[in-house]
Amino acid sequence: MKKRILPLIIVALTLALTGCAKEKQCKCTTTDVPDDGLLKVLVVDGGMKCSDITEMAIEEKVQDENGNYTLRRTEVHKVTCRDYAE
Repeated sequence: MKKRILPLIIVALTLALTGCAKEKQCKCTTTDVPDDGLLKVLVVDGGMKCSDITEMAIEEKVQDENGNYTLRRTEVHKVTCRDYAE
């Protein structure tokens, strides 16, 4: 019985540890308009690089005449981002 349970426990622990990716913070500055001086920080998972982020926007939830909800992007800006810890 112990020979069957031990490999299952090891597999479960391995999956649990690899599934928990660390989050990191990216500090961004606008490049298409003068920077307003406000700190812009995005929290992304460990699998994404801060340098891959090129655009930042605010999304608003709006309702159309049929009662359906959609997202509308406002204040779309080009940005450059780096790791906040650097």
